[in-house]
Amino acid sequence: MRKVTGLLAIIISVVIFVCVAVYYKNIKENGFLTKKTVISYFHKGVYRSSLLDTEKSNSDYFYIFYDDKSGYTQDGEMGIGLPYSCVQINGSVKFRFGGVDEPEETLTIQSADNNKITGFFKDGLIHEFVLIPNANPDNFDAVEYTKNSKPNK
Repeated sequence: MRKVTGLLAIIISVVIFVCVAVYYKNIKENGFLTKKTVISYFHKGVYRSSLLDTEKSNSDYFYIFYDDKSGYTQDGEMGIGLPYSCVQINGSVKFRFGGVDEPEETLTIQSADNNKITGFFKDGLIHEFVLIPNANPDNFDAVEYTKNSKPNK
C-alpha cells in the first residue's frame, strides 16, 4: 500500500508540473506576461487642430498639452476652452474634457508621423493635430498666436 501511495504522489506531482508548464507556456506565447508597448501620440507641446475634408474646418483651435496626460483646449478667436485629462493607448486617446465627471471621448488615431496626428471622434469627422514648433504650453496664448500668424492685409 505504501508503494502505491508513493507512486500515486509522484504521478500527481508530475501531472501538476506538466500542467503548470503548459499553462505558463501558453500565457507567455499569447503575450500575457510580456510588457505591452504604450504609444504616446501627444507629448508636451501645443497642437493646432483642424477638421479635414469639411467646410466646418477651423484651424484656430488648439490643444495645449502640459504632459502626455493633461492640458487644455483654447480657441484662437476668443481664448476660451476646457481643461482635459487623457489616456493614450495603442490606437486611441481617451479624453475627458472639463473634469472627471464628464463623459470620456475617444479619438481613434488614423496616423501619427512628422509631428502630425490624424484621427476621429465618434462624429466621424477627421481631425488633424499639428505640433507647433517652439510653442511653450506653459504660457501659450491662442488669441495672440492666431493674430500674429494671420497674414497682414
